[in-house]
Amino acid sequence: MKTIKSIILVFILLVAGSTVSYAQTENHTHKAPHGGLVQEANGYHIEMVKGKDSISFYLLDAKQKTLSNKTVTGTAVFDFFNKTKSTSTLANTKKNAMWVSTPKANVFTYCTVSVVVQGKTITAKFKNDAVSQSDIDHGHQH
Repeated sequence: MKTIKSIILVFILLVAGSTVSYAQTENHTHKAPHGGLVQEANGYHIEMVKGKDSISFYLLDAKQKTLSNKTVTGTAVFDFFNKTKSTSTLANTKKNAMWVSTPKANVFTYCTVSVVVQGKTITAKFKNDAVSQSDIDHGHQH
């Protein structure tokens, strides 16, 4: 009986995991429509445009056309050098961007953005190339 329950649990986890798309941290080499970094995610693209105190994300189709954010919700998870994390809800803007303030000191190593589009979760992980070892050592960027 335990074996059957274990098999069923594994099956459920596999099925649940297959509904989540996860993009690798390698960036596209072609130009992004808003000048940011682009990750491919299960037929979509997510573009990250980093500002001074905020980050904007754009959901793009396969041809990199910006899609409406009207029914899209999402979160950004910031991974820090000290192995802690911070989660923020994305706010939709009028220009179809999804916006979030960057964490204080802006010394995150990765930002994982997850958006729900038509009931499907699309996820992309972006490396913060702007943070240097010196920034990490000081705990903030100059």
